[in-house]
Amino acid sequence: MSSSTLALLLVSAGFFTYELITFRKSMTDDLSATAEIIGSQSRGFLTLGGTERDVGDIWAGLSAKPHIIAACLYRGTNIAAAPFFRDKDTPRLVPLHPGPPGWQFDFGRDQLEGFEPIRLNGDYIGAIFLKSDLMTLYSRFYHYIGIMILFMLASSSVVYLFSFWLQRVITRPIFHLAETARVISTQKHYTLRAEKKTNDELGQLVDGFNEMLGQIQQRDAALHGVNAELEKARGELEIRVQERTNELKEQVKHISLLNQITYAVAERYDYDSIIFVLLQQLEEYLPVDYGCVYQFDAQTELLRAMVLGPKSRSIAGQLQWPLAVSLSETPFRECLDERIIYEPDYRRAGLPFGQKMAQAALLSSVTAPLMVEGRLFGLLILLRQKVDGFSAEEQEFIHGLSGHVALAVRQAQLYHDLRKAYDELHQTQETILKQERLKALGQMASGVVHDITNSLSPIVGFADLISEREAGLSDNSRRHLQHIRTAGEDIAHIVSHLRDFYRPRDEEEPFLPLNLGRIVEQAIDMTRPRWRAQPQNHGITIEMRKELEPGLPALAGIESEIREVLINLIINAVDALPQGGVITIRTRAANDGIGDTKSGDKGQILIEVSDSGTGMDEETRQRCLEPFFSTKGVRGTGLGLSMVYNVVRRHEGKIEIESELGKGTTIRLTFPVRKVNPTETLEYFRSEKMRPIRILYIDDEPLLRELVREMLEIDRHNVETAGGGEAGIEAFREAIQGGRPYDVVMTDLGMPYVDGREVAKIIKQESPETPVVMLTGWGAFIKGGVTAPADFDGVLSKPPRLRQVREMLRRIIARSRRAAKNTES
Repeated sequence: MSSSTLALLLVSAGFFTYELITFRKSMTDDLSATAEIIGSQSRGFLTLGGTERDVGDIWAGLSAKPHIIAACLYRGTNIAAAPFFRDKDTPRLVPLHPGPPGWQFDFGRDQLEGFEPIRLNGDYIGAIFLKSDLMTLYSRFYHYIGIMILFMLASSSVVYLFSFWLQRVITRPIFHLAETARVISTQKHYTLRAEKKTNDELGQLVDGFNEMLGQIQQRDAALHGVNAELEKARGELEIRVQERTNELKEQVKHISLLNQITYAVAERYDYDSIIFVLLQQLEEYLPVDYGCVYQFDAQTELLRAMVLGPKSRSIAGQLQWPLAVSLSETPFRECLDERIIYEPDYRRAGLPFGQKMAQAALLSSVTAPLMVEGRLFGLLILLRQKVDGFSAEEQEFIHGLSGHVALAVRQAQLYHDLRKAYDELHQTQETILKQERLKALGQMASGVVHDITNSLSPIVGFADLISEREAGLSDNSRRHLQHIRTAGEDIAHIVSHLRDFYRPRDEEEPFLPLNLGRIVEQAIDMTRPRWRAQPQNHGITIEMRKELEPGLPALAGIESEIREVLINLIINAVDALPQGGVITIRTRAANDGIGDTKSGDKGQILIEVSDSGTGMDEETRQRCLEPFFSTKGVRGTGLGLSMVYNVVRRHEGKIEIESELGKGTTIRLTFPVRKVNPTETLEYFRSEKMRPIRILYIDDEPLLRELVREMLEIDRHNVETAGGGEAGIEAFREAIQGGRPYDVVMTDLGMPYVDGREVAKIIKQESPETPVVMLTGWGAFIKGGVTAPADFDGVLSKPPRLRQVREMLRRIIARSRRAAKNTES
């Protein structure tokens, strides 16, 4: 089914890709032909001029082209007449100047647009701009998708029915043979034959069965042939008839035994169980005194005891025979040639195997090879305690039975392999489902980050402004203000790192030296309501202990992430203390064997969070770091420890978990001690003021416009704001026409009608030297991915920090000045 589905998908993908490429080319050819027709009609208008009516006549030809939504005619490099728009909902935006000839698909806006030059006698006199929607392309795309789905469903149904039929081809002959054996055993109808349908191993089994029935039928016919002579020699014939009858009874007994074995084997799917049932039936109904199956290793020529019969196990204990024996120590080498070996008296045997059997009073044996595809994989060994204990008929029966057993074992092996493959497939599906859940979480996070950061921006931003402007604040007020800023920035950082479930950390994100003791104090203080106030309201006491080693080296990392880790671990420890207890936080330095031991340097910093709570069993401990795994029911999300693990991994650390039910849990975090380049640290915090410049800020959120304007006016910048993309473009054009262009344009990304990408694109087309900075709630995702538009000179994440805004403006202005100097030189 998988192979057929993959082949159909590849063929469908090939046809679909070819059709898509062909249709795209036909669209561009059609648009180019339309542009040439309009160009030929407008040569007189461009060279001699005309009225608005003439323009209307030119655009009248577009009524037959419903997919063309906008058009514009240029004389030289300027717009020659009023543009054409399909309806009032079409955005009233066309390029002010013609661009290079050619056609481009813009799937982000579902448009195909481009320019076609207009020439008169080989001279360029103007250009025509056409913009078409992609509804025709999408209609064709959905039509092909529907056809592909219907074709795949129909083909998969046919393949499934065919596979179901093939499965019945294997099982039907076996049940037919079993039913034939049952009818012969119950009705003694020896002329009945099993129907042979295939020439494979099942066909060989049917041939062997029918051949045995033919022999029985022949002997039965011979018995009836001598009945006429019984009247003359009753005495002698009675003895002969009795002998023949005994032979027939023996054959019937063997058939009945074969029938029982067939039914017993059909109900089992593992070869150990199949062989055990076989030996059990042979011990009871053949019967034999000792039965076993040895597995043969062709490379080492060793025989290993595979399965013993239920009655043979006590004898095997008395024999003390090794589980593995070399083939050279046994008389069974002829089995390699698919021959059955009969040993009538082990008392005359010279090999160790025969001597051992004789000591256990097992004097005769029959050994039959178990062959699969011409290869020996085992031996069926049956022994009796009397000399010459097996008749020729029994030897023949055992030989035939060995072929059936080998086939059944082969089928069991195939079933085992199929079951193993199915289990591996199921495990792979579970892994893929987990990956898809993580991917869905990451995609959802992008929208969550945007909304939360828009709400946090005024909180963090105005806290920055109050701290910058208000010099008369008391110490308590400044401390409370700092808590507001820290909490807001932590929330923004936590939300932005939801992307870490499906994207790695941005390598450019700086690691700074951290005071671990201060971060521990902050985490304890911020979680105080959870471990003190809330438990005390229910009469529960939780004691918080600190064992912080003084003089620890600075931990290189991101402060908000380390604080987030400690808060998560403290909250988990509180949840593990439903009856109260003790939480202990330890910090210490350790030598990892890499640092300079002579100078006393230590290469690792350890953080331990321990509790005396309920603890975890081994299965929970093994899985507690998996995303979405939780033991808290509806109260838990299963993301806490997973986020802790991601943070530790980003800091190149290790996490160890020690836990035992009823004895509490200790989570140990180990971080390497790394040196941070001081120049990089200074550069990151550098925020010196610069000369005032003219800045245009575009955002559809009034509070953010006010916040950014006040931030920039602290440095005496001349700031103007616009409430959307269209208003921002209009203000930018007015500034250029008035001879007072803006030095920098800052814009939000997500805005209605005209978003930040379109604003940046138009500004870069009209003034390529003007820097454009994007300020957005998706900043962390754009920096960490590949979706950053090329028209932006910089990206700032919301909520905006005064320090980061200053640093971004300083870098952009310095870059613009260097570019201007290079141009002049």
